[in-house]
Amino acid sequence: MFDIPDVMRMAQSMARHAAARQSVIAENIAQADTPGYRARDLPAFADSYHAAGGLRATRAGHLGGGAGPDGAAAQIDRAAPTRAPNGNTVSLEREMMRAAENRQNHELALAIYGSARTVLRTALGR
Repeated sequence: MFDIPDVMRMAQSMARHAAARQSVIAENIAQADTPGYRARDLPAFADSYHAAGGLRATRAGHLGGGAGPDGAAAQIDRAAPTRAPNGNTVSLEREMMRAAENRQNHELALAIYGSARTVLRTALGR
């Protein structure tokens, strides 16, 4: 009946991406002492959003490929610092910086969604 505006759909996708990235960051932190563990990360939201053509689903389950909320799977972080003597590539300082950046991205997504909702309410006269 009613379709969600593209800006709200994009904001929802951005918030889902931030949630999925936070899970990957938390897993990296949890594995910081595991010998041989390689740090992982999700591709940037902009890359995955544009690669999916703006996330336009044409039918139910179309985008769900099982890899993540936006079809992006966590990949080994090639830019991770050099390996520790036990083979681990997780840097707690780097993961904390990623967590802070990810929090900002999530807050941005919520702000965009809130602004779009306010515009819709104003347009409807509510």
